[in-house]
Amino acid sequence: MPGEMARKENAVKRIRTKISRSGIDALLVSDQYNIRYLTGFYSPGVMLLVTERDYPLFFVDSMNRTLAEKLLVGAKLHIIPAKGSIAEALAVSIGNKKIKKIGFNSENFSVSLYGRLSKFMPKVKFVPGIGPEIAKVPVSSILKKIRKIKTGEEARILREAAKETVRIWREVRKDIETGMSEKEIAVLVDICIRRRGHVNSFPTIAAIGENTAYPHAVPAARRLKRGEHVLVDFGIRFRGYCSDLTRTCDNGRIDRQIRDFRKIVREAQDFAIREIKPGVKIGSVVTQTEHILNSNIKGDFVLHGLGHGIGMDVHEEPFLHKRSHESLREGMVITVEPGLYKPGVGGVREEDMVLVTAEGCEVLTR
Repeated sequence: MPGEMARKENAVKRIRTKISRSGIDALLVSDQYNIRYLTGFYSPGVMLLVTERDYPLFFVDSMNRTLAEKLLVGAKLHIIPAKGSIAEALAVSIGNKKIKKIGFNSENFSVSLYGRLSKFMPKVKFVPGIGPEIAKVPVSSILKKIRKIKTGEEARILREAAKETVRIWREVRKDIETGMSEKEIAVLVDICIRRRGHVNSFPTIAAIGENTAYPHAVPAARRLKRGEHVLVDFGIRFRGYCSDLTRTCDNGRIDRQIRDFRKIVREAQDFAIREIKPGVKIGSVVTQTEHILNSNIKGDFVLHGLGHGIGMDVHEEPFLHKRSHESLREGMVITVEPGLYKPGVGGVREEDMVLVTAEGCEVLTR
């Protein structure tokens, strides 16, 4: 797809620009989602080395070589098959290049991999994304900043992913009934996801009654009774991108406090969405939203931030918390998911995906 290829090439160009400003000679990418973002290829057993001038070097093990050569025809990169380990192949490939300092993101880099690379390339200095080594641009921020703003094509894919997720919820919602367990509800969601040709972007959360007080509840054997509510949080992978949706539904007349929680949560979410537009400070929106959540109830039942960025990862920048000094920018896709949780009673969370547009925002999951 021309637009997708142009996005990848532009991302590599932006990395090259930042490499020189970071004081490194190359950037080694090992995280699978970052590699997919830059190449379109997703599999363990691969690594990508981006330098200032040459085409990126894409190192693949024997299991991935044939598929990579088939899928990446025409891509502006050099595929390097690793006869032994990828660390050895990398050492051989940079042997005649003037590479003395390689940056990497320590968040996605194992100690064992660091040890193997250091063994085969003792004269190369590996610079982590955090710590005193970085004087100018942190290595860890290079790809995060690039991925934070979605292109028009990425926004279109995420919009389609969101719509498909809503369709799945509508199908699942009508099949939830008294006597079903949390595990059965989660399986119902997962079967629907697969029947429509997708996979989960994360393990489905399904909680009933008091168990909804745990934001990341693990589906258990508890069965749904009349007068209880259900919280379901799930997402799909669609053309490499993630969706994320949370809904609560009632099974008859539910506890008054849960009804009050829902009213407050929806008011808070509606406020936050109205505030979303380019230039608005994230911390300000979160602070005001939390004020709405806390103003009508006694106690502190807010357990998490307002939301997060979403793209090839379920959770990526920007993160919506009140300590953030960052401003919203056109092209960001975020979740808005205020929640209230009271042990022994239950919780309510409503989550939607939102695209920041030039004039304001577009709610993708409604």
